Amino acid sequence: MHYYFYLFLIPIIYANDCEEICNITLSVMENTSTERLQWNLMDLIYNRTLSFENFQFSLSNPSDYFEIEFKILKFRLTELDRETICKKSFLNDECSLQLQIFTQTSFLIIFKMIILDENDWKPFFNQDYIHLNIRENLPTYHRIQLPSAYDDDSIQYDIDHYEIFNNTDEIENIFQLERSHDELKLKLLKKLNCELKNNYQLYIIAIDKGGLKSNIL
Repeated sequence: MHYYFYLFLIPIIYANDCEEICNITLSVMENTSTERLQWNLMDLIYNRTLSFENFQFSLSNPSDYFEIEFKILKFRLTELDRETICKKSFLNDECSLQLQIFTQTSFLIIFKMIILDENDWKPFFNQDYIHLNIRENLPTYHRIQLPSAYDDDSIQYDIDHYEIFNNTDEIENIFQLERSHDELKLKLLKKLNCELKNNYQLYIIAIDKGGLKSNIL
C-alpha cells in the first residue's frame, strides 16, 4: 500500500500591510482571454487591511488599458498582446502595466500586471534574397556582413541561432555562419577560386529559442 503526502504552503499576510499604500502585483500570460482579465478589488485586499469599510474605488488617472466597474477592475482591450503593448522598449525585458487606484481617504493601491511572454512570433528576415559579390582569393576567415533576422518576442524566445538550410559537404567546407552581438556574418573557411566555381547559392534560416523557424533568406 502506498501513502501519498501533500504539502500545502499557506502564505502569511499581515493584516495592516495596506495601511497607506497597498502593492498588488499579478503575473498573467499574454493572449489570456479578456474575460479572465478582471479582478474583484475587495478580494485582492481581503485580510490586508484593518479597515472593514465598504470601499469605493477609482482610478487616479484615465487608463487606456483598465477601467473600474463598481468593485471590478477590468482590462479594456479585446486582446492582451505583449508585443503591441511594450514594443520591445521595456526595461530588463519586463513588460508590465501599472496604475494607481484610490480608495476614498483610506489608502492607495498600486496595481501592477506583469505580462509574461508566449512564443507567438516567428523570426523573420526583412528580405528574401540578397546578391553578394565576393572577390576570389580573400584570406581564410574573412567575414562578410549578412542581414540579421528579427524576432518580436522577448529575450526568452528571441533568435537562438542561424543555419544554412541547403548545407552540403561542399558548402560546409567553404562557408560558416557566425553570429556576434546580434550581427550575422558569413565566414570563409578557405579561399574562393572563380575559375573552379563562380557562384554559390545559400539558403539561410533563423531559429528562435522556442524552435520556430524564419522565412528563408
